[in-house]
Amino acid sequence: MPEAARNKILRIGVIQGGKIIEEKLIRKRTSVTVGSSTRNTIVLPASGVPKSFTLFEMRGNDYHLAFTDQMSGRVSVDDKAADLQSLKAQNLVRKAGNTYHLKMNESTRGRVSVGECIILFQFVKPMPEPARPQLPAVVRGYWTRNIDWPYTSTFSFVAISMLVLIIWANQIPVVEKEVTIEDIPDRFAKMIMPDKEKDMGEDGDGAGKAEKAPTPKKKQKVEEASADEGDGEGDDSPAATAARRVAMEKKVAGRGLLKILGTKGAGGLSMGGAVADVFAEGSVGGSGDGVFEGIGGGLDVATAPGQHGSRGVDGAASATSIGDLGTTGVVGGAGKGGRKKAEARVVAKVSSAALQEFESDSRSPADIKKVIRRRLGGIKHCYEKRLKRNPELQGKVVIRFVVHPGGKIIEVEVLENTTGDAELAACIRSCVKAIRFPPAEGGETAVVYPFILAPGG
Repeated sequence: MPEAARNKILRIGVIQGGKIIEEKLIRKRTSVTVGSSTRNTIVLPASGVPKSFTLFEMRGNDYHLAFTDQMSGRVSVDDKAADLQSLKAQNLVRKAGNTYHLKMNESTRGRVSVGECIILFQFVKPMPEPARPQLPAVVRGYWTRNIDWPYTSTFSFVAISMLVLIIWANQIPVVEKEVTIEDIPDRFAKMIMPDKEKDMGEDGDGAGKAEKAPTPKKKQKVEEASADEGDGEGDDSPAATAARRVAMEKKVAGRGLLKILGTKGAGGLSMGGAVADVFAEGSVGGSGDGVFEGIGGGLDVATAPGQHGSRGVDGAASATSIGDLGTTGVVGGAGKGGRKKAEARVVAKVSSAALQEFESDSRSPADIKKVIRRRLGGIKHCYEKRLKRNPELQGKVVIRFVVHPGGKIIEVEVLENTTGDAELAACIRSCVKAIRFPPAEGGETAVVYPFILAPGG
């Protein structure tokens, strides 16, 4: 192909339905494919076209037109026009398999029908590409002229300063100091370790622990104990030990229960004290009839060691009767001032009249009464508990409740309470609230139920 023809480019147009649907200039000398696939150089949106077919094949520096027996068209070569069938008959094309190839030059033009599309082709000189519009040099200026220098200078200074500060901070070694008790604030140190008094010895080693100074009363008792022990303190001989034991027995004899039990009998005789005084006439083998003789007058309270009760000869103590001790309520009224105390036994009677109101499409009044009768025990318990405080308590409590189709009571209120006892009404309301009915189909059930309360026989 001449050099002039090589400078020309292939121009291709696609006609479908009498309209040009695409026009393309092949500026780069390469093979051109057509078909229905989007990977082709030219996509043919028509039926009956192959998926991909090389219509213009580049061999060396020349284009070759490729066509098959199913294609029709007309080609003009060197101003001589002929259809594709004539070219095959004159052996002006080369056959390779099922495809025919025709060498093209700068004057070759024509059309080829591929399915419903007609492809027109010819070689044309390329149009020079338009130059990119550019602003004048005076207007463009230099990039340095478009910089906001005050802002750029300030930003650069701050950025460099921060960078230097970060580098300097990373170079400083971090010393981890162990937290001691001195570093902890006082309010936290007292919570962690409460203050304790220490008894520092003469040598300053703090071996001994400080003890709280005894109160004056306690100190006085300690001194008395030391004085009573006398010279026997620190002496481990048998005589000193026996002496200390006798002194200790004398001290404890007049205190507490031993003071009462250690009193002497009548006439100051040694009869075993109060214990012997009580059990003097009785023995293990004898009868107990005389054991409690004389005890009806009460027990004597001794005020000091050696004193005896009113049953003695002198009668130097006052008697404290069982009644005076407050032991009232014993059956039989034993002791002076005693009386029999028994808890009142109450019997409650709970009944119900006819339902005052009933509204339901899923339950019957008999079903409601049947379930509530089974739960009357809790309501009776509420009544009996209040009846113990007020034996004359009686009246009527009317409860209105709403039963959900699932069986749970969703609303409870007290409509009437003639007893005047609010706690009784609240207790009955709680018992009714806890009742569960069998599930039923339909809507909710509204019931007004009266409870008649009266003391039993």
